[in-house]
Amino acid sequence: MYLESSKDILYLVLAFCALWFTAFVCWLLWYVISILRDATKVIHEIHEKIAAIDHAVHTAKEKLEAYFGSFGVASAGIKMLGSYLEKRKDKAEAKARVVAEKVRKKVAKVKKRLKEELEEEDDAEDLM
Repeated sequence: MYLESSKDILYLVLAFCALWFTAFVCWLLWYVISILRDATKVIHEIHEKIAAIDHAVHTAKEKLEAYFGSFGVASAGIKMLGSYLEKRKDKAEAKARVVAEKVRKKVAKVKKRLKEELEEEDDAEDLM
């Protein structure tokens, strides 16, 4: 008979385990390879999309440079207009600060007068 001792049964079980382990490793390698292949495809697609975006940006840049190259005078005028508007804004802000300070002072005076009047009324009531 083939199985004469427990040692033979051990070898048979170890051989069976080695067979299943080998099958598992092959299955695992198959899935790892397929995942890596899919990742390579995704990376390739990303590279293609980035190249397309880069090409579109360069094309737009070239068109804009050609378009704005002939409008140097207009751009200088726009710069002057921007600086004028900025100066005007600064003047308006300074004027607004002055007006706000005047309003604060007037409000403080009114509060002071109201407080004094309330105190006079309280004194008058205390006398009665």
